[in-house]
Amino acid sequence: MRITSTSCICPVLVCLCFVQRCYGAAHHGSIKVTRNQTKHIEGETEVHHRPKRGWVWNQFFVLEEHMGPDPQYVGKLHSNSDKGDGSVKYILTGEGAGTIFIIDDTTGDIHSTKSLDREQKTHYVLHAQAIDRWTNKPLEPESEFIIKVQDINDNAPKFTDGPYIVTVPEMSEMGTSVLQVTATDADDPTYGNSARVVYSILQGQPYFSVDPKTGVIRTALHNMDREAREHYSVVIQAKDMAGQVGGLSGSTTVNITLTDVNDNPPRFPQKHYQLYVPESAQVGSAVGKIKASDADTGSNADMKYTIINGDGSGVFSISTDKETREGILSLKKPLNYEKKKSYTLNIEGANTHLDFRFSHLGPFKDVTMLKIIVGDVDEPPLFTMPSYVMEVYENAKIGTAVGTVTAQDPDAANSLVRYFIDLNTEEDRYFTIDASTGTIKTAKIFDREETPRYNITVAASEIDNPELVSHVPVGIRILDVNDNPPELAREYDVIVCENAKPGQVIQTISATDKDSSANGARFHFSLDEGLSLNPNFTLRDNEGKSKLLICKKWVSCLYVIVFFIHSGMSLKSRLMKIRWHFGLFRGE
Repeated sequence: MRITSTSCICPVLVCLCFVQRCYGAAHHGSIKVTRNQTKHIEGETEVHHRPKRGWVWNQFFVLEEHMGPDPQYVGKLHSNSDKGDGSVKYILTGEGAGTIFIIDDTTGDIHSTKSLDREQKTHYVLHAQAIDRWTNKPLEPESEFIIKVQDINDNAPKFTDGPYIVTVPEMSEMGTSVLQVTATDADDPTYGNSARVVYSILQGQPYFSVDPKTGVIRTALHNMDREAREHYSVVIQAKDMAGQVGGLSGSTTVNITLTDVNDNPPRFPQKHYQLYVPESAQVGSAVGKIKASDADTGSNADMKYTIINGDGSGVFSISTDKETREGILSLKKPLNYEKKKSYTLNIEGANTHLDFRFSHLGPFKDVTMLKIIVGDVDEPPLFTMPSYVMEVYENAKIGTAVGTVTAQDPDAANSLVRYFIDLNTEEDRYFTIDASTGTIKTAKIFDREETPRYNITVAASEIDNPELVSHVPVGIRILDVNDNPPELAREYDVIVCENAKPGQVIQTISATDKDSSANGARFHFSLDEGLSLNPNFTLRDNEGKSKLLICKKWVSCLYVIVFFIHSGMSLKSRLMKIRWHFGLFRGE
C-alpha cells in the first residue's frame, strides 16, 4: 500500500489479516504503522504528521476444515501506540474468544485453534481493544470486527427425499414429465461453484432423460409398452462445481413403473371350443367356463361375455365373473339327449372400459365358437303325469282296483319298470300296487264318513338299475254310498197350549244324514203306520228337510206320536211327546 503526502491515516491500530483466496491460495497483507509515521513503499519519501488516535482494521477470514498440526493464523492487530516494548496489551472478546480464537496479547497475532465448519456457523463477531499493560488503561476505543469462515467445497449434493417411487402411463408421448428431483448442497452458494449443482443420468437410458439444470425426469422414447417391460430403475446424479472435474456428487434412485392403459384387445386363445354337459344337469346350474385373455390389468381388462347367436342361445345363458373375468355358462332349460345331442354357441368377449386414444389398435372384442355335447345319462323312469287323482267307493271289497299309474324309461334302452308304494305312513298300507302294471288296489274296506281321502306315494324304478327311482303323489278319494239312515237332529219334547188353534204349527222337526248330499239331501217324514192315527195332529212337508207338526183341533190330553223319516231305503223312528196341561206350560 502506498500512502502519499496527501493521505491521512486516522486510525492507529492496524489489523493484519490472512485471506484465503480461490482454492487455498494464501495471501498475507500487513501494514506496519508506528506512532508518528507511516511507512511507504520503497523509493518514496516519508511525510511526517501526527495522526489521530484510532483503529486500522480489515475483515478477517479463516479457512474452514483446517486440519494442520498448528493453529491456523488468522491475522494481526497492531496499535500505533505500540513501541514494541511490550507496554501495549491486546485483548480479544466476543464469539469464540479464548476457545476458538486466541490472541498473543503482546504481538496482537490471532490464531484459530479448532477446525471450523462454515455450514454450522458462517462468521464470528469479536471485539478488540489495546490497553496499557501497566495501568490497564485503554489506549484505544474498543472496536468490533468479524471473522468470516471461508467456504471450501466439502459438502456433496444430497437428495433428501430419495429413493423415489413414481408412475407414468405406458404409451406416453416422448418428453412426458415423470418427476422433478432436487438435490441440496450445504456449501456457500454465494462463493464460487461449490453449491452449483448439475444433474445427469447414470442409469436408465435410453428410456429416460433428466434436465441438467432443473432435475426434471422425462420419457425419452415413444410408446413405451408396459406389457413389454413394466419397471425401470433410474439412477440420477447431482454434481457440484457445475459438473466440473473434482466436484463432489451424490446420487439417488428413482423407481419408475409404467401404469396400464387399455391398449390391448381381448383375445380368445382358441377359435373353437368343445364342452361336454350331461343331460342330467340342473336348470340354473353352471355347466362350464370360458375366458378371453387380455394383456392389460385392472379395469382395462374388464370384459363382458354375451351369446351373439347359435342354436343354443335359448337353452344356455352366459354371465361374467368380475373377479376372474371368466364367462360362466349356465343352463336355462332342461337337456334331453334323446331329443338333441349337441348345441352351437357363438360367444363374444368385449372390453367394458375403452380408451378412444387407442381405438386404432382395436376392435376391443373377440368371438369364439363353442360346441356343447349333450351327454347321455341313465335317467330314472318318468311318470306320464306329475300327479294322479283316483276314486273308489266306500265299502268296496278288498282287492278292488282303484287306478293305474304308468312310468317309462326315458333312455334309448327303454328298460322295464317296476312299481311299489313308499310305506312311510299308515295310509300307505291301505293300498297295494301291481309291480308290473302299476295298478293300485284296496287293502281294506273304507268308510267315507270316517276318512274321505288318502294320499300315497308311488315309486318306480328300472329293473336293470334299481337305484334309479322316481316318485309320484297319488290322491285317492273315497266315494259315498247311501249306507247311513237319517236321524232326528235332536230329541223333541213339545208342550202345546190347550187353546192352540187348528192349523197352528207347534213344532218343526229336522233330520240329518251322514252320507253326502247326493245320497241324503232330501227326507220323507210320515207317522208310524203301526200305531193308531191321532186325529189331533198332522205332519206337513217343509221342502224336504223338515216337517211341521200341526194341531188339527182342540186337544185336552197327552198324546204320544211315533213317526217315520224316510231317506232312500233306510228307516229310523223317533218318539216325540206332546203334553197339554189345562193351559199351563210346565217343563219336565
